[in-house]
Amino acid sequence: MDSTDKVSHKRAQLEGCHPGDDGRDVALHNLAVALYNRFQTERKVDDVNEAITVHRAALELRPSGHLQRSLSLHWLALCLLGRYDSQGLVADLEEAVTLGRAALKACPQGHADRGLRLHTLAHYLWKRFKKQAKMYDLDEAIELHRVALELRPSGHPHRCSSLHGLALCFSSRYNNQGVVSDLEEAVTLGRAVLEICPPGHRDRATFLYSLASYLRRRFKKRAMMHSLDEAIELHREALALYPSGHPHRFSSLQEFAICLLDRYDNQGLVADLDEAITLGRAGVELHPPGHPSRAECLRTLSRGIWATFQRPGSGRARSVHQGLLLPHPTSNAGAASTFHDLSLHLWDKFQKQPAIADLDEAICLATYALELRLPKHSDYVVSIEKLAVLVKERSQRIDQGTNSNESVMLGQAADNLCALRDCLRDRFRNQHVIDDLNAAITLHRYVLQLRPAGHASHPSYLHDLALYSVQRFHETASVGDLDEAISLEQNALELSVPGDPIYEASKDSLATCLQMKISAQISQASQESSTPPVVQKTRLPKLSIMSFLKRSKQHQMTTQTCNSSSTLCDSDAQSKYKEI
Repeated sequence: MDSTDKVSHKRAQLEGCHPGDDGRDVALHNLAVALYNRFQTERKVDDVNEAITVHRAALELRPSGHLQRSLSLHWLALCLLGRYDSQGLVADLEEAVTLGRAALKACPQGHADRGLRLHTLAHYLWKRFKKQAKMYDLDEAIELHRVALELRPSGHPHRCSSLHGLALCFSSRYNNQGVVSDLEEAVTLGRAVLEICPPGHRDRATFLYSLASYLRRRFKKRAMMHSLDEAIELHREALALYPSGHPHRFSSLQEFAICLLDRYDNQGLVADLDEAITLGRAGVELHPPGHPSRAECLRTLSRGIWATFQRPGSGRARSVHQGLLLPHPTSNAGAASTFHDLSLHLWDKFQKQPAIADLDEAICLATYALELRLPKHSDYVVSIEKLAVLVKERSQRIDQGTNSNESVMLGQAADNLCALRDCLRDRFRNQHVIDDLNAAITLHRYVLQLRPAGHASHPSYLHDLALYSVQRFHETASVGDLDEAISLEQNALELSVPGDPIYEASKDSLATCLQMKISAQISQASQESSTPPVVQKTRLPKLSIMSFLKRSKQHQMTTQTCNSSSTLCDSDAQSKYKEI
């Protein structure tokens, strides 16, 4: 039975148990648990919201002294923490802590679930420390985990969870206070977890990842290479246990790449650098522009690419050293500067000795730099202008028929531009800053240059740009945007085939744009004079609408457009349409 069926089943049981019936508290509790479990799988906040409401109703039926009150308090706290993790509401975290204390108080010494109550309250306090950095929360969490561990001796099925939770707390205290003994304790506990967590355990990847993180921190503190070597092997094993699509795969990729870069910095093994860059690119692909972790991905990738250019004996290193000495990227600004400067060096190299691979990589790096310098950033104009130069050169090569095939790097650059364009469009829709829409349109034009007529997606890109232009027309009332949208949809129809989804979408969009054009001209004429307006012919771009439709054999479309216009416009509008 899947999670949805379980929820339906428990809901039906509750409906058969009316208020005042014995067992109604159990029915409420069971439904809430089923909803929470479905939330854990599908991450739909409505499920956890309902689970919280239902748990509160069950708790009212389990007053102080009730045998199951501690259980209800425990589950309500779990749901609130789940919503906190999803929504970030601090009030949910605070209430989870309060309920966790109440659940522990209602679970006396000797109770079978006391170890679980200690463990969960410690976890809530650790979470609050991560949010508010109050040391007393962390200290209390450590003491609670120690007590819980005593109740979970060797062989206990949940001992590994207590060891892991205690190790996390020591690691956090080391990060906050820098006491090496805390880090050593975390490493010791991490090893103990893996000893009792055999291959096949559902949490083994998490435990591998955590111990690898502690060992890397020990390497950074004490420069012990064997710790870093062990961390790399643990990360390799953990990554293999996180399949594509797993929510923790990104973190594993990132930490693994950083460890390899650390070892490259220390030992200079080119294989480590190459693998780190591969992992860095994989991390970037997992998170498109706009994702909260995207900047972290780019920082890691910039560090790897920077090292490639600095590597002694490489042609790239000589090229860079002849110019400026690039600083090691340690921040978003540093990563942006690294991408921008390395793109410039590749461009200089291309101008001296044209190699299309250098140009394609220069474009790709320039897109990363631009992404970290969105509109209103002080260096945005510099980045967008340089990108324009690179795209123009590549477009000319494509138009000339030389190097017209899309390389992997160029494809990545075009995909970056598409994703960044969509990010800016979404930000415009949320914040209504016209600069974002203008920037999105500019990036879309670059995509059209990199994927011109002949590319399978070109008609779709034309249609999308037309929609962007119409959106800007609604914002600015600039007729030029509407004229361009009409022209773009004409081109999209010429390059697509009747019956294709993009053909039908462009046809409908063109009809809409024509109606908007007519309405705009009639409105303008009406404003210019109170007497019947003298309608002037307006030259549409490229083709008159009627000649275009005739040439593409769309007589039926012409009739449909005229008919739809006549229903929407008065007699002046019909005259206007005929004149156009």
